[in-house]
Amino acid sequence: MDNICPDCQTLLTSKHKASHTLLSLISTLPNSQLYKCTACHAYLHCYDRQWEVLIEGYYSKISNVVNSSQPTLAAG
Repeated sequence: MDNICPDCQTLLTSKHKASHTLLSLISTLPNSQLYKCTACHAYLHCYDRQWEVLIEGYYSKISNVVNSSQPTLAAG
């Protein structure tokens, strides 16, 4: 679960089980929905109001790439 965004982590661990705003509905069946998070690109499944991660995203990798791509200023 280290590779999903904080909103997805809260969704999985909270008791109220409400979805967050960055989820995009991909597919639906009776009592079953498949979502993709636009923040961390994880795929989440909701079945009878229970959430699970089907495919982890790459949230932590995004922050590492952004930090490493920042130019460094040379003193001098």
